[in-house]
Amino acid sequence: MRIIMIWLGLWLFISGCAGPAISASQPPLPPITPEPAYDFTLETLNGETINLKELRGQWVLLNFWATWCAPCVKEMPYLQQIADEGQMVVLGINFNESAADVAQFIDQHQITFPILLNPNDVILTVYQARSLPRTFVIAPDGTVVQQIIGEVNPEQFDAWRDQNVVELARN
Repeated sequence: MRIIMIWLGLWLFISGCAGPAISASQPPLPPITPEPAYDFTLETLNGETINLKELRGQWVLLNFWATWCAPCVKEMPYLQQIADEGQMVVLGINFNESAADVAQFIDQHQITFPILLNPNDVILTVYQARSLPRTFVIAPDGTVVQQIIGEVNPEQFDAWRDQNVVELARN
């Protein structure tokens, strides 16, 4: 009987050390203090010029990324899905890679949203994107209203979009 009690006590101790169960749902994205977006003009991979100021009146998602960044690669299909839905203009800003490398990646991953080349990384510095991926959401009034450091979590971002982007579109 004593051995059973020892084993039972040991089992209870070990199971208590396992820590809390991890929730399947992600916590909501934290709010940030809105601030004006830095306006820029960059060339796309296709040679077009995009000026951020000209996109006022629309929701814009800026995503800083690189082909060698595994989380960047992983989130690309979700970013393409957002672009395809049409609620937001999605702009990918590449981290100082050759146009040939970026073009090969874009073709391979069937990315159709604009990819901006940032040859001297000025925009990366201005937006303080010190790590990749880094994503910013710019509201129609030209203010940065959300920032995501690291890979975009679809469940988390969809909840944020439903509460912010979709709600404002309905009003």
